[in-house]
Amino acid sequence: MTVIYLLGGTILSLAGKADPADSAALLRTAGIHLDGPVTVRPFRSVGSQNLTLADLRALAADITLRHAEGVRAFVVAQGTDTMEESSFLLSLLVPTTATIIMTGSMRTADAPGAEGPGNLRDALIAARSLAGHRPGVLVAVAGELHDARLVRKMDSGRIAAFGSPGWGPVGSIITGRVRLAMTPLPAPGPYQWPADRAALRVGLLTVAMDADPLCVQPYADAAWDGLVVEAMGSGHVPQALAAPLAAIAATKPVLLVSRCPQGDTDAHGTYQGDGTAAWLIANGLIDAGSLDGRKARLLLTVLLGAGRDVRAELAGWAGMGVV
Repeated sequence: MTVIYLLGGTILSLAGKADPADSAALLRTAGIHLDGPVTVRPFRSVGSQNLTLADLRALAADITLRHAEGVRAFVVAQGTDTMEESSFLLSLLVPTTATIIMTGSMRTADAPGAEGPGNLRDALIAARSLAGHRPGVLVAVAGELHDARLVRKMDSGRIAAFGSPGWGPVGSIITGRVRLAMTPLPAPGPYQWPADRAALRVGLLTVAMDADPLCVQPYADAAWDGLVVEAMGSGHVPQALAAPLAAIAATKPVLLVSRCPQGDTDAHGTYQGDGTAAWLIANGLIDAGSLDGRKARLLLTVLLGAGRDVRAELAGWAGMGVV
């Protein structure tokens, strides 16, 4: 059995419509023949820019329930704008023995050369082929498979919009055959995030040249539960931001990552002085390694929701080579 969840997005939309069209009708119109034991679940009908953490938590709960009933293969079709985030979030919340393939499209269902049907077909093939062999969350777009931990949307318009900077795809789907080229990364979790710990606010601050300390100040407010700092280069910020960030890190978890598409933070201290990565880490910020800011924000939110020790958890991830 394979369960396909439909969340909306371009893959299930008609050109010129503000909202996604009827998902089931579009599947039939597109001529997608779902052979074999398949259940299609219209789960949401929104553009992915409007998906919420609550939506993904509900999806993870439904997948967990069906996985407990014996389902091992899942496909999720959604908009591409937040697919890198939703795939990573699901990887934190679902059973590590489930195989989940995310997919979407860059062209609407009625556009010439719409690639949605092919992507959905590839995702279904990958889910069936890898179930029981390669658990975890992958993104299937344009014939490539990308790991949820690594994938990023690299282009706002091209069909081949996704990539995994510094790594490349973990596999491919060609003429109906799945080929894996890389050993999957470890899959920490799943993390249990109780419903009564839903209201969490974690900020994301991308640091720019000559950034004003006023941009840091709002996150000192008690309304914020945590912060992720996307710093320059290997984790540096202007000196004027160093003390304010350290002050915030004394009151709540603050993760440090690089704003670069590839590479790590300089936790070993190649550079020294106020505002360097070594100084920030020594003064309370938590090294999140090679995670990008958006995924680090999701990880911090989940860890807080699950009541975990953030510093200890990130050290464990580093020990597995995941960050």
